[in-house]
Amino acid sequence: MSGTMLYQPGETFLHRADARAKIAAIIVVLVVALTTTRIDVLVALTAAVVLGLAVLARITPASYAKALFLIVPLILLLTLLQALVQGGPAIATIGGVSLSKEGVLLGLGIGMRLFAMGICFYGFSVTTSPSDIALALHKVGVPYKFAYLTSFAFRFLPLLQDEARTLLTAMAVRGSAESSSRHPLRRGRAIVRMLFPMLAGSMKRSGEIALSMELRGYSLSGPRTFYRASSFRASDAFLVIGVLVLAAALFAMRWQLPALIAEGA
Repeated sequence: MSGTMLYQPGETFLHRADARAKIAAIIVVLVVALTTTRIDVLVALTAAVVLGLAVLARITPASYAKALFLIVPLILLLTLLQALVQGGPAIATIGGVSLSKEGVLLGLGIGMRLFAMGICFYGFSVTTSPSDIALALHKVGVPYKFAYLTSFAFRFLPLLQDEARTLLTAMAVRGSAESSSRHPLRRGRAIVRMLFPMLAGSMKRSGEIALSMELRGYSLSGPRTFYRASSFRASDAFLVIGVLVLAAALFAMRWQLPALIAEGA
């Protein structure tokens, strides 16, 4: 989210944690985030994720603040659309158009949900090697081809980010003002123009990787061996238990405490 979501080696607690424990923690966070639009619960979840990454992985908000800032226009647009299509009492009237209070709160709730999930995925991506992801998925029963496909996606998406940045820079060098413009429509036009070269480059790279995998025997049947090994330790169990306790506390907050802000849905 800071420009690249590539794995960054380190020696923190989350770097050393088993990928299965981190995947389980992400699933728990997703369950909490996707089952409510209560803003106070989602703010508490986001704060817990931010604090957890800072303490357990030394990832500060400055690492992903730029990406979060880019999400803000999307959240504002989403909130505006919800305010226009949702019913209920109006929170404001602009030019004769009423903005629903329920829609505004629902849009903000969805925005907080995106914040929490985005930060969580960022933390997982930068602290987990794609090889560990494939190994962890295979150990929980996912066929190796699908497990490798998942790890391949984690390798591929940051490369797409770098390729998009390179194409925008090339367009700017050739005199295109759209690639560096802050006007959203001009910027969007530049992004549309670079889609075809990005697609062509991705197809070329995919073909080369498929050929390379076939030459290395990835299509052969039979049990596979792994150079890397992973073990689920007590510290990994504590990580999962800690996230489950957090989820239980947030569910209790949702069901037992009155909402600080009326829920949007």
